[in-house]
Amino acid sequence: MNMGKSKSPVSETEVAAGSSCLAELDAFVGRFDFDAGAVLVNLPQVPFDILDPQVAKNRGYFAYPPSSLLYLGACLRELDVKHSIVDLNYVVLRAVQEGHPDLRALCREKLREAAAQYKKPLLCVSFMFEATYPAFEFVCKFLRSEYPGLCIAAGGVNATADPDILLDRGLVDVVFCNEGEQVLDGFYRFVRGQTREIPVNIVFRDAAGKVQRTPLFSGGPVEIDIKPEYDLIPVHDYHRAGSLSSLSRMNGLDIPFGTILAKRGCRAFCAFCGVRNFNGKGVRLRGAKEVVDEMTLLHEKYGIDHFDWLDDDLLNDKKETLALFHEISERLPGITWAANNGLIATAVDRDLFEAMRKSGCIGFKVGLESGNDEMIKRIHKPSSVKQFLNFAKLAQDFPDIFVSINFILGLPEERFEQMRDSLLVAVRSRLNWHNFYMYQHLKNTEFYIAYGGLGDDYINKEHGKENSGPTLGGLKAIGKDSLHLYINPVRGGAFNNLGKDKDLPTGYEIFNIDPKLVPPRTWVREIWFTFITIANFLTNPCIKGQDEVRLKGMIRWLDVLGMAYPQDPMMAGLRYFLMEKSASYPKAQLEEARSKAKALIDQSDYWSLRDRQFGFSSFLDRAAPELPAKLKYIADLQEGDISVEPIVP
Repeated sequence: MNMGKSKSPVSETEVAAGSSCLAELDAFVGRFDFDAGAVLVNLPQVPFDILDPQVAKNRGYFAYPPSSLLYLGACLRELDVKHSIVDLNYVVLRAVQEGHPDLRALCREKLREAAAQYKKPLLCVSFMFEATYPAFEFVCKFLRSEYPGLCIAAGGVNATADPDILLDRGLVDVVFCNEGEQVLDGFYRFVRGQTREIPVNIVFRDAAGKVQRTPLFSGGPVEIDIKPEYDLIPVHDYHRAGSLSSLSRMNGLDIPFGTILAKRGCRAFCAFCGVRNFNGKGVRLRGAKEVVDEMTLLHEKYGIDHFDWLDDDLLNDKKETLALFHEISERLPGITWAANNGLIATAVDRDLFEAMRKSGCIGFKVGLESGNDEMIKRIHKPSSVKQFLNFAKLAQDFPDIFVSINFILGLPEERFEQMRDSLLVAVRSRLNWHNFYMYQHLKNTEFYIAYGGLGDDYINKEHGKENSGPTLGGLKAIGKDSLHLYINPVRGGAFNNLGKDKDLPTGYEIFNIDPKLVPPRTWVREIWFTFITIANFLTNPCIKGQDEVRLKGMIRWLDVLGMAYPQDPMMAGLRYFLMEKSASYPKAQLEEARSKAKALIDQSDYWSLRDRQFGFSSFLDRAAPELPAKLKYIADLQEGDISVEPIVP
């Protein structure tokens, strides 16, 4: 295995600290049999009690193949450790579609079946996202009660962020931190007596109950052959369980999809993001041939026709990136791909756009995070508003590539005027879609260290990118209500007090907020909703635009969003309006689309209130809603040169 070069070497102090727990580690590994086999577990990504059968049947939930477990499996294969993968997310989503009566019993059954293959297997549970903590706890408690003598291990972003809690609660025996391949390799060499060198990135509890840590190390292998591991999961069937993103659904529900990783790490060091802490400094690249070899296997053996990149910095090293896209276009003509992780706007030029199109790109996200240069500088984003708008202008020449932009609201000490700048830049850009996220702390990031006292109403998330709605709670106090909000804030009741709290600015009232004020958390939720409504619906570029390709793409986008959010009348209403505009749909289909949207408004007190605020029901009368006169300056941003920075009058 090519272990690569790490950008974060272990310090002498860390080595000394790690060496002090050598005797404790010897005692720990002596308690278990680590060579008898391993079971790798991927958790359900949505809490059982809020799974919506209709959304599952529409394939509206994420169904990513567990690529991290494929990489760990490849490491175990090199170590000659027999192993299996249990993807409970796939199991649960398929079961919900089929109306299974007891999802927890089904998960227990699948775990028993996997463990029964080995005498005393190592039980490894991947803990990537904060919202999966209830599932993590459920799985670990079951394994602990069912197999009290076996070692339970955890790994992943959230396990790495707070291993002490998992150990304190008795859920696991050991946590493997950061990237796991190098950790497992060193750990097994130590267990087998092949070295007395202390293995890195291990946190465990010794016989006296004290938490012990070995030296922390980032980086690791990059050229790892995971192709044989695909036989351990039903990769050909994941598209029937869910989707990778709205882009994969947009491509077609019946098109088999897979994921691919070309590079680890990111050149940036954003203050809210955990990539650098988890993966180390810099970016490690796989060879273009090796990447496309894996894609070719997936395409030819398993029928995969669409790919989503898992990279955090896909465009790092333009020369290598162009070579990769060229290799794809030469060897895999006809496949499609998308990049749901945000690309860096300043890295995208005309050469890369052309290469993306030729190699099958249907769309990607860009991580701008803020439309205010002061905030962009504070979060260390390698961009500026001017550079982003130049990118947005270039993107207009590629209407067949769907581009959506990520913004974060409620960053520490962010003033309302800075949040408003994000809305203005979104409208000015005239790109396809705008994703506004609520800021949440991720442990061990720059912002967490500086502002960690903000309290438990901040729920951790991976790389600041996972939840697009308001959330509450945290790992130390996480429950059904907060998770419901995490998955869907409207269904979760984030706005139940709308109209009841007289001090809460709502709808267009948010523009009366003092520009210099740092809005409280409860206000940011309403800002979030209003910005999304204006940027994606009321000023959607397809309302006035004449490009048929973009119009067709937006209708398809709203189709697939509606599968995940079937109760949202704004989506349904705008979809009907654009279908009418396209003049390519039969009358019966238009009438059905209009009736559905109208019923969603009429049958919901909440959405009726929102309609009174924003007037989106006018879409059903084939008229675009108008912004209030005081916000005319926002509507005017839809005209003129995209590259000119917006100004608040």
